[in-house]
Amino acid sequence: MGMGIFDAFASAKNGEMNADALDENTKGDKALLVRIMRVLCANHVFEETGVEKYRALPLAIMFASNNPPSEVIKHFHSDMKASVHSYDYFEARGYRNPQDAYDTTFQLAFGTKEHYFEWIQHNPEELHAFNTVMEIGNRSLEGVQWYDYYPWQENLATTDNTNRVLLVDIGGGKGHDLSGFKRKFPEVKNPLIVQDLPGVIGDIQEPLIQGVNAVGHNMFDPQPVKGAKAYYMRTVLHDWPDKQALHALGHLHDAMAADSVLLINENVLPEMNASGFSASMDIIMMELYGSLERTEKQWLELLEKAKFRVVKVWRSGFQGTGSNALFEAVPV
Repeated sequence: MGMGIFDAFASAKNGEMNADALDENTKGDKALLVRIMRVLCANHVFEETGVEKYRALPLAIMFASNNPPSEVIKHFHSDMKASVHSYDYFEARGYRNPQDAYDTTFQLAFGTKEHYFEWIQHNPEELHAFNTVMEIGNRSLEGVQWYDYYPWQENLATTDNTNRVLLVDIGGGKGHDLSGFKRKFPEVKNPLIVQDLPGVIGDIQEPLIQGVNAVGHNMFDPQPVKGAKAYYMRTVLHDWPDKQALHALGHLHDAMAADSVLLINENVLPEMNASGFSASMDIIMMELYGSLERTEKQWLELLEKAKFRVVKVWRSGFQGTGSNALFEAVPV
């Protein structure tokens, strides 16, 4: 990707090029290009039509710049680089479980003191890749939304006060969840607010549906929206170990009214027989963020430490690899 091979073929006539043309249209020199193309052809990304002549197969075109598959690879390249440093990281720390989001294999691998989310703010390509991966994850679960199985009309009733903010989606990316909610329930008159880091909000390229407002906000700063009926977080806290998660939850607790509700929509690891996907995601959370995928017991303990009482744990009928539990909690 960095050499520009996939982009060169995407713009080539009939998706065919020889090594000389590749040399002219990419960053690589011919000798290296031939070696790389040999591997890509052996793995059926391209096919050889002659000596040093190549044709792009469908998979190759998908990897052109800004196509979702190419953004996925860019994003997970960061984790692979962090993973390579796992041995050195744990050996130096006596093989202890990470507890701090600012002391992870990511910081070691990239030579930075910044958290991953701070780092991507001044790495635009990485930021765009991350946002794209989050959008893909949301779209893959479009048939399973929290408002399909949670009785929000009853539990989030705001009487006749249409000025009160109904829902604040903290770490809500580009507003995918709230836009879907508003489209399904256009009768909702109360304001809906999506919050995320300024770099994420600034990456929103299309206007949000009317009634949904986007605001740049760091959840580790005091929550500016006071007394909303509900504060919602979807697959946000799994990015943070307890130390930082409690900090963020503390700001929400301070902003809530007596009748406010906290909704945490998250993956829940089973106590036994975790799937390969869930177990692998737990390791990715550890490597990039020093965090973890939590069991239900761990979620309940976290919320109790943050001075919340869990009213109920809601689950959809679909239990795939996504956000399959909704913790409804109130401040105490």
